[in-house]
Amino acid sequence: MLNRCPACDAPASDPFFSATGLPVHGTAVLPDPVSARSVATGDQVLVLCERCGLVFNRDFDPGLLDYTGDHEESQHHSPRFAAYAAEVTADWVARFGLAGRHVVEVGCGSGDFAAELLGAGVGRVTGIDPHFVPQRVRPELADRLTAVPAEFARDQVEPDAAALVCRHTLEHIPDLAVFGAELYAGLRRGGGRALLAEVPDLGRILDEGAFWDLQYEHCSYFTPATMRTFLTGVGFSDPQVRLTYADQYVVAEAGPDGTPGAPELEPHLREALRSACRDFATRVSDQVGRWREWLGGRAATGDEVVVWGGGAKGLTFLNVVEGGAEGTGAVGAVVDINPGLQGRFMGGLGLPIRAPKDLLDSPPRSVLLMNPVYTGEVRATLDELGLGSTELLAV
Repeated sequence: MLNRCPACDAPASDPFFSATGLPVHGTAVLPDPVSARSVATGDQVLVLCERCGLVFNRDFDPGLLDYTGDHEESQHHSPRFAAYAAEVTADWVARFGLAGRHVVEVGCGSGDFAAELLGAGVGRVTGIDPHFVPQRVRPELADRLTAVPAEFARDQVEPDAAALVCRHTLEHIPDLAVFGAELYAGLRRGGGRALLAEVPDLGRILDEGAFWDLQYEHCSYFTPATMRTFLTGVGFSDPQVRLTYADQYVVAEAGPDGTPGAPELEPHLREALRSACRDFATRVSDQVGRWREWLGGRAATGDEVVVWGGGAKGLTFLNVVEGGAEGTGAVGAVVDINPGLQGRFMGGLGLPIRAPKDLLDSPPRSVLLMNPVYTGEVRATLDELGLGSTELLAV
């Protein structure tokens, strides 16, 4: 249990929301229903730091996480996401002068974004991630992409690094103050121009009651304001933050010339965040009740429903709404365009994950889409399959 804020060390306040028994991995690839139903579970007990505004999972236990098995986190199979990644990459390369330079990506996952950086003109990338082994580097990139399978430390940054990239990593870090200090020291050691970071936006999650965006692996949650406060506190200078990807992500760009200090969110921003956190549990209760009622109606009429999205969003949604005795049992399968998930099973409920073309075997009445940003491409896929009459609803 975390009794103090991992970003500023203020005492933890009382929780404002709890979700129990969530599968701890949103990206695990599970080969059969038995192993899928027996995955480790943990609790999300969310706390707002009354000083810096960070929201964190008080009950996070890193010992529950096990990355020794197969994991599939790539989103680049989606044309919409691939276009977004290319847009962000081209912007960073142009504005920060990264063409032909060396960039270090911290928490590079499977190396998809590192490949984007190289394609956009970056000369060389070092990808640092405990699970990014040399065997995962594409052969055509082997002379320009170096895999460092380790947790990040400042001395891994070579003196010629023009920037540090840290996308969808900070939300996974339990000891944020230490990790942030390492990032700051690493950027200064490399002589880099900027830290380029991206995290999910907590503000949208709170405002929409989007409980499906809560993942056990995400132990820290940021808004644009709290991201700025955190980066300033560990020493980065003049953080520029903005919302991207239909306001789902916070992008931050910060320089190396600041001075570490005590992070504290402005009082009016802290009060607004406190209010949003207070209302979140009610919003989630309304969302869960609405979707259970809708799914119950579909089950009562015998209409088949599938969920589109076999990653972390679908996993949390289904395990909250359909898990336990209160579930309707209306969802019979999950669909995902990622070949690495197809033919596998979702953690917790053990539902099969199918390819879109498999819907032709038993056309569903309704498809429930886990991320509305993909509505256009999913509708187009259904129509191409001849499923024009299938109802498509986004959460």
